[in-house]
Amino acid sequence: MKGIQKMNAAVEKVLNIMVAVSFTILIAACVLQVFTRFVLNNSLSWTEELARYAFIWSNLLGAAICTQKSSHATVTAITDALPKKVQTVLKIAVNLIIILVAYVLVRYGWKVVMSTRMQLSPALRISMSYVYASAPVCGVLVIFYSAVHLAESLAELAGKGERL
Repeated sequence: MKGIQKMNAAVEKVLNIMVAVSFTILIAACVLQVFTRFVLNNSLSWTEELARYAFIWSNLLGAAICTQKSSHATVTAITDALPKKVQTVLKIAVNLIIILVAYVLVRYGWKVVMSTRMQLSPALRISMSYVYASAPVCGVLVIFYSAVHLAESLAELAGKGERL
């Protein structure tokens, strides 16, 4: 369990840095776009595209953080009324479904990344594979965090109740 805790902490640090960088790029591109458009009266052509791509990365990395913290929007009116053991079994099922969906995201996201390696973005002239790589990266992170939650739920079901 200590190994998983260390890995979880390391992945969390890297993920937080990635989110901070992508969000900083997003804000800087938007501020630069507004400044050049309204103050200099001559907008830059690439800032909107950069902001869009940073927004995509920020959203998908944010989805991984939501998975880590189990903070996605949920309706728990019915599940809260169930016995604890049934809730735990339900959590296991949900995490398995999330892992399956994230696997599809990784598999087909990677195919898209590979097929867009030579395609360049219109304004920035960067490979579109950098933009589309956000999907498989998000999928891997979601699989990791869902696997951690799955291990916690299995430990809880076995009576160990240990938090990773």
